[in-house]
Amino acid sequence: MDPAVMELEIGPGPEPGSYVTRVLRSVGGGEPSETFRLDLDELVDRRPLLEASVLASAVSARRVLSDTEAVIQDVGRRLFDAAFAGSVATAYRTSIAVASERGHSVQISLRLTAPGLAALPWEALYDADTQRYLCRKEPLVRNVPAPHTPVLQITPPLRVLGMISSPRGLPMLDVELERARLEEALEPHIADGRVELSWLEDLTWDGLHATLLEDAWHVLHFIGHGAYDTATDEGVLAFVGRDGRADYVTASSLADLLDEAEPTPRLVVLNSCQSGTGGPTDLFSGTAAALARSGIRAVAAMQFSISDTAALAFSRAFYTALAHNRGIDEAVRSGRIGILGAGRGTLEWVTPVLYLRGDAHLFDLGPVAADRGQTPLPPARAEETAQAPVSTAERVQPGADTTPDTPRRWTRWGRWAIVGGAVVLAVGAGLAVAAALGLNLFGGDPGGSGGSDSTAELAVPLDVDWVDVGLYCTLGDEVVIEVSGRGWLDETPESQIGPDGLTGGERPEWRVLSDANTASVIGRLSTTPEMFAVGTGTTYICPSQGDLQLGINDTDLADNSGEFGAVVTLNQ
Repeated sequence: MDPAVMELEIGPGPEPGSYVTRVLRSVGGGEPSETFRLDLDELVDRRPLLEASVLASAVSARRVLSDTEAVIQDVGRRLFDAAFAGSVATAYRTSIAVASERGHSVQISLRLTAPGLAALPWEALYDADTQRYLCRKEPLVRNVPAPHTPVLQITPPLRVLGMISSPRGLPMLDVELERARLEEALEPHIADGRVELSWLEDLTWDGLHATLLEDAWHVLHFIGHGAYDTATDEGVLAFVGRDGRADYVTASSLADLLDEAEPTPRLVVLNSCQSGTGGPTDLFSGTAAALARSGIRAVAAMQFSISDTAALAFSRAFYTALAHNRGIDEAVRSGRIGILGAGRGTLEWVTPVLYLRGDAHLFDLGPVAADRGQTPLPPARAEETAQAPVSTAERVQPGADTTPDTPRRWTRWGRWAIVGGAVVLAVGAGLAVAAALGLNLFGGDPGGSGGSDSTAELAVPLDVDWVDVGLYCTLGDEVVIEVSGRGWLDETPESQIGPDGLTGGERPEWRVLSDANTASVIGRLSTTPEMFAVGTGTTYICPSQGDLQLGINDTDLADNSGEFGAVVTLNQ
């Protein structure tokens, strides 16, 4: 059933630190306004703690639910008490009551007009009087003003383009697993002919450009890495560059690229970290907000990292609702409910964010033809040539440049704090945040007690990105690493180095890890993007769980040769 709408504009107030909530539309509750004060900086500073709490809630074995939920509930209550004060709260409760009598839900539509407000987790809004989170009971959207656009009439199938980007140098995605997850979520609707899923893997700018020009797409679903560039105050997504490494595409550039499609896709789903994050100075600086402002009718994104289980549960419930002609706002709410059922005590339902232009009913999906759905085709790959049917199995990257390209040194790495892949063991990323904050979210002794030692000996080639050590680390484990040997950065004898790399501070632009010597040995866990310096040796305390990996602090490994020897001892 279609929801009624309560639209609120939350903007700057008459004095610094003050804000005004204006009710623009309500269901029988009038159009009141209230002024309130909010410590915006303090709430924004709590984002790392919020993300750690949300991710910790996904670990069912050792969580302390009351502690993790208390953080979310406190922020949600403060936001509700501030923005829904006095007559605004009365209008809200009246709207809920009137709509309930009519058998409707109420869409809570937030139009945020003050810089910084978009960075707050409004999806955590908590009404202490009724003891409920608003987004779990009613659809909650972030509104982008736009003129009315008619509903798109679609003769099935709904065409979904799945895009996977896993560039070298960032935590690797299991491409086949990512494909399988989305295909599992959509399988019933693919089988009955209501949805068609195609794939564009090794996502490049040229490849997406060609694919958008070749075919019409209703939904774009991105799986990969996202970040927020604090230097430019803009969201970015990591595409695959010509050298196989990350090509960071800004939100504004991506918006221009998607505008090439005819018709422009009505829905974009960004299954990547921080794709729903807004900045403190620009209302539309976040990736999702920028796409919505550019003309995309609806953008569903993630304001925090999200675990495997929650990502699958969200996609399954979300696309099921869309396939049954639910509005996009109801579909996102269905996704939240799907996450809620994925694990007792999970708080990850707060992670999805929906930016919406205009009405929530994006599509009107007609009945499936009688001859469809009998022998469903496997999901197609969009990497097929324009001359071949989209359902063929041939994998040719559309628009790909086949001219050999010289690998280039990557010099922009250090500007972004990359927060990992949205669906690659994101629990580990959250635990790393918790460890950095000195939080013990699980209770007990974070360092463990007793345990055993494991030792691995391995070679670390200078021309290989990352090498698996063969040891699995858990939160609080101590890892002792010793490295020896020599290698070369080119064919000349003068380029010889040891595990400490270039010790004179040379070639900082070549570094993957900015605060470690160029070409020195570095390490990381497979589940987190954070790296650490190793050199000839170090002792490392694991901030989360994951497979230990060693690599070389060099963005271009092509001319390197030789290998180091490493002895790694894990004290559990």
